[in-house]
Amino acid sequence: MNFEQEIVKVFQNTTNSYKYYWWYSILKLIKKKEKSNFSLNDIAFQMIVFAWYPVNYYKLSLGKQDQLETYIKALKNHFNELNEDIKEEDLFLFLHTHKNNVIIKDIITRLIKYVPYRFIRPWFEETMGVDDSKVNSLIISLQNKPDKLIPYTININKNQIFLNSKWFEWIYSNIKIIESFTLFELFKYVEKNNPYVTNISLKLFKPQTRKLLEPIKLWKSFICLKGNDYKSVFEKKLLISLDKIAIDHYLPWSLVTHDKLWNLHPIEQQVNSSKSNKIADNKYLSDFTYLQFKFVHHISAINVKYLEDYFTLFSISKSELLTIPNHKFAELLSAKMSIQTDLANNLGYYTKWSYLNQD
Repeated sequence: MNFEQEIVKVFQNTTNSYKYYWWYSILKLIKKKEKSNFSLNDIAFQMIVFAWYPVNYYKLSLGKQDQLETYIKALKNHFNELNEDIKEEDLFLFLHTHKNNVIIKDIITRLIKYVPYRFIRPWFEETMGVDDSKVNSLIISLQNKPDKLIPYTININKNQIFLNSKWFEWIYSNIKIIESFTLFELFKYVEKNNPYVTNISLKLFKPQTRKLLEPIKLWKSFICLKGNDYKSVFEKKLLISLDKIAIDHYLPWSLVTHDKLWNLHPIEQQVNSSKSNKIADNKYLSDFTYLQFKFVHHISAINVKYLEDYFTLFSISKSELLTIPNHKFAELLSAKMSIQTDLANNLGYYTKWSYLNQD
């Protein structure tokens, strides 16, 4: 049997995300536990963990009719203790610990009622044209026939799947390649449902460590020289007087997925935590662009390489960047920010954050 061709046909004409997340969760559990049978509940928990960041942190759509997205949003709305950026292992533990909670139990029941069966349905031509309510029982009745070499069988009594030995051997021997293929198919699916969102491949998982050492160094040098002349964007405090300085992404990292200098500014850690994954109210934009204008001229004297982010953003040369007046710089940067903010608003980001809710 050509296993590659067999698994490819599962993802043909896919209209929901569950097949990708179900299969990828099985791969994850095989890699983690090195065994061939798994609880349906654990696979469903893993699905939720994998889809948590795309849905809640990055605000991506999994499709207009996608139920997995609906379930994940329901969990986030119901459990206040589940932050958008919760660690994956903590989320899995929470779901497992609270598996008897009415909300979680209902979601898991709904997921495992159809997903395990629909994934292996392509191997059962007998189910074509059969009433949807009868598909599960038909698959159960046919799954152990000798002519059926399916990825796994479903044991209703034990609430588990049991991987076929030949499939398990193939998966275990080629797991990195199979993971890459599955993620590529998932990427294409998510990209299709989010046509205006950039860096989709980075938004399928929890964000990686951010590289802020150099921006911190540059902003500290600016504060050392100019900290008594300029104020912070949100707190309206002289930069030199900020306590426990952090570097804030004016547009959330989850939206832009980069650490470009044109989107960064100094802020107090406490305020940064309060702002979190939100977008600041438009009333702060002029102060931000003004501070950025001064910062650009500061870093230009240190090393011209630091201006590359701005050249790319504005599509202008060094001489143009350093000779345009403040109002023109503000106009250019504000226009870029507005485009991203409009996108964020459509994705469901909160775009009216204010420091201490001040008007």
